[in-house]
Amino acid sequence: MSSPVARREAVRDIEAICRLDLGSRELRRRIADRLTRLVPADSYCFGTIDPTTMLITDDVSVGLTSAAAAAAVRNEYLVDDVLKFSVLARSKVPAGTLGAATGGDPESSHRYRSVLPMIDARHELRASFVSDRRCWGAIALFRGGGRPDFTPADVDVLRRLSAPVATALRRTVHRAPGGDPAPGPAEAGVFLLDQDLRLLSENPAAKLWRDELVSSGTELPVAVLEVAALGKRTTLPAHGRLRGGSGRWLSVHASPLSGGPHPAALAVTMHPAPAADVAEVLLLAYGLTPRERDVLARVVAGLPSRAIAAELHITAATVQDHLKSVFAKTGVRSRRELVATILDL
Repeated sequence: MSSPVARREAVRDIEAICRLDLGSRELRRRIADRLTRLVPADSYCFGTIDPTTMLITDDVSVGLTSAAAAAAVRNEYLVDDVLKFSVLARSKVPAGTLGAATGGDPESSHRYRSVLPMIDARHELRASFVSDRRCWGAIALFRGGGRPDFTPADVDVLRRLSAPVATALRRTVHRAPGGDPAPGPAEAGVFLLDQDLRLLSENPAAKLWRDELVSSGTELPVAVLEVAALGKRTTLPAHGRLRGGSGRWLSVHASPLSGGPHPAALAVTMHPAPAADVAEVLLLAYGLTPRERDVLARVVAGLPSRAIAAELHITAATVQDHLKSVFAKTGVRSRRELVATILDL
């Protein structure tokens, strides 16, 4: 068991990593490297999460097979189980072990029976990373049977890291990618999946759009599988948004199909995300207050300060104060820059 001094040092080290100007994947790799020196694990999966949809948008994994990743997606969205990331995100302590969550009976967990054996794991520690009641990421650590289970002290380390890691992940959302992304295909990508979320067919554009996403060895990127799993569970179309490797924002939709030789087949489409979708996640990522978001929405709509003040029943001076704060948080100096940034122009 690690000492209190070692735990404090690890937390300080990871907080320092969180303050670095890193891209999301490099940030997660460095955090996981330092974390697993304190809390050893045989494998892990560290994902970013869309705070609105609670879908994992990208994952950095070590020791997780493609079959296990796909099975984990099905467990997360199609099966009742303990320690779901969405539940942890709303919990007072946003971390926990599978052993404790099942009252010492891990066999009662579907994930323990179906997913963990695929990677020779017996123990799991999970955490959601939450800041200002918004979840921006989650991690699952796994150990084999030759190691002891994760401890309450390990859980406490992840509890203490929840807010600083979430804040760092949130900051990477609006970090500008290097260079200009190459233009994508002119048409939407279309995937046809069977009831087990296996790829049946795709159009040529789908392959090109799929190359935008970094995959952990799964047939389809985890983010696409998660939207598909959500679409399978409901009669309504499921929707997710994610950022490709080039920095381009993409929108993924899934809806069930009827008829034909494949029962419960799913159609999944992928295309550039509309400006409104991009603006929504950027507003959350910049950490704007509700009133600042109110002012910004009206700036984007083209309203002058006096009209904004009248609509919000505040003074024009107060509008300017909010705008100064918005400029500082978004790193711009004018309304024109602000609108271009928020609409990803």
